[in-house]
Amino acid sequence: MSPRFRRVLVLLSALTVLLGGSDAGRAATAPTGRRAPLGRRIEAILRRNDARRGFWGIVVARLPEGRILFERNANHLFEPASNMKLFTTAAAIEKLGPEFAFRTTVETAPGPDASGRVGDLFLVGRGDPNIGSRVLPYSPKASETQPADQVLRELADQVAAKGVREVAGDIIADDRYYVYEPYGADWSAQDLEWGYGAPVTALAFNDNALALRILPGRAAGEKAVAQLEPLPDYYSLDNRLVTTPAGTTREIFIERMPGAAKLQVWGEVPFDSPQEEEEVSIANPPLLMGELFRRALEARGISVHSRVKVLELARIDAATLTDPFALRSSRLVLAEHKSLPLAQDIKLINKVSQNLHAEMLLRTMAHELNNYGSAEVGLEILKAFADGLGVEPGETFFADGSGLSRQALVTPRAIVKLLVYMARSPHYAVFFDSLPIAGTDGTLGDRFEKTPLEGRVHAKTGSFQHVSTLSGYMELPSGRRLAFSIMGTADPRKSKERVQTIDAIAQAIYEAWRGPRPRGRPRAGPVKH
Repeated sequence: MSPRFRRVLVLLSALTVLLGGSDAGRAATAPTGRRAPLGRRIEAILRRNDARRGFWGIVVARLPEGRILFERNANHLFEPASNMKLFTTAAAIEKLGPEFAFRTTVETAPGPDASGRVGDLFLVGRGDPNIGSRVLPYSPKASETQPADQVLRELADQVAAKGVREVAGDIIADDRYYVYEPYGADWSAQDLEWGYGAPVTALAFNDNALALRILPGRAAGEKAVAQLEPLPDYYSLDNRLVTTPAGTTREIFIERMPGAAKLQVWGEVPFDSPQEEEEVSIANPPLLMGELFRRALEARGISVHSRVKVLELARIDAATLTDPFALRSSRLVLAEHKSLPLAQDIKLINKVSQNLHAEMLLRTMAHELNNYGSAEVGLEILKAFADGLGVEPGETFFADGSGLSRQALVTPRAIVKLLVYMARSPHYAVFFDSLPIAGTDGTLGDRFEKTPLEGRVHAKTGSFQHVSTLSGYMELPSGRRLAFSIMGTADPRKSKERVQTIDAIAQAIYEAWRGPRPRGRPRAGPVKH
């Protein structure tokens, strides 16, 4: 090659970078037919939707080999939002196994005497996230519920069956399976009053949240109705909602200051408006569980003379005490509740994007694998897991297990590496089955409806202010699957508009690699690997 020709190639290469750069994207495999190249189609989508003010990263890979078909800003860091749950749930499946079960026990030392009397009675939590009104397995149309304290009633039944008739000591809610770190790094203060920002505890009740139901009064001008369920009296409720005439604007404000026992609700509820429901966090879930357990015991004729206490494991104690659980081994187990296998909770976490359960899972891994149930140890486990996927240093900065933290950063390429790895895992079916399905269930239940992607995308959504993400698997008419990650940040548009942009990009990806248009509806069948 002559020096002059080499200089021409260098100039052309530089010109390509200047004109296209990372924003243009690149496709490693040309799309079929006469369709426009994917990079150009995505540029058109971003221009048409005024999304170019934001920053977008996209990676598409072919399974099973993981060959990259397209990438755009693949190595840039983005806030993952709830795409963070992909790492947490995948690590739990791989490290704990899909059959892992959570245990909650009632213990005492010593056992009941001849008259059925015991001293202190310990309600010991070990991270079961599904003690409450929810009935598992997850179903997108399930309306079945159970009494929120059903598990506590069953534990009280077992205690009574062991001959206990009196508790002379305290009811002690033992929450020390986790180190006391109720909130994640950099969670916003405004998140903490809502169910999605509920405190993380090893003894968790009803997702550590209560439902606040709001509906109009009997006529315009009357006070509207606001009620907490399943515990109407948990907070002092200051309700100043007013019912307004039909057709007026609905405007509701809810506030609970950090640590306060008063919930304030005000605003206007139109007479023709449907019931609205908001989830508000429980201030002290272990204490509440202890109180409900005490009531369950008394309902079975067991006398309880003293108060409920909560045992917490402070970080300083966890770090300095030789054995913070020294006395636990000498206790007698009077009752036990065992959860359904972990696979059922993994499905719930990813389908509905349950933050608390993801955070509990992070700490459960820490306790089970390191005997130290802290978020910090859980994040170290996640980091080691990501390293084992081939994720390079600097591709991830984990800050919590749910993605609620604004400190978390992940590249689209790292997410696709995770997806490719899980597609080869013996536990792939569990992981794949946990993801929302386009137009069918979970957080994708109302997306991609009546499009070619309905039922073909199994993916995790993610969203908070200025951020939207979607990562998962896409099935082509041939039966082959793609792994993909679409991440948008610094986008000031409304959430609905950001979602529309992501969905349009996903459809462009499908069109680029769907192959020849099939005749009739494609038949379901095994995935080609």
